[in-house]
Amino acid sequence: MKRWKRTPAAVRKPFILIVGSSVICTGLALLILPGPGWAAIFLGFAILATEFAFAEKVRDWFIKELKTIARNARAFWHGLWKRFKHKLK
Repeated sequence: MKRWKRTPAAVRKPFILIVGSSVICTGLALLILPGPGWAAIFLGFAILATEFAFAEKVRDWFIKELKTIARNARAFWHGLWKRFKHKLK
């Protein structure tokens, strides 16, 4: 990793841009085709976030939204379980 960071930015940044963008484009295609599209898009932004501030903001937004979705899903299933448990008694 240290060696990678010592690579000149003129080489490192375009490489990261190409790789990250390619992974995002593949993820977009996988939204239509069978495959893990959202996971690939997230991975692409994680790759880009290693060098670009805009991608770091998008990645952080993704993480915040995923946590909100998980919290809401947990609350939904907890409420559903309470109602189901109540009917069993």
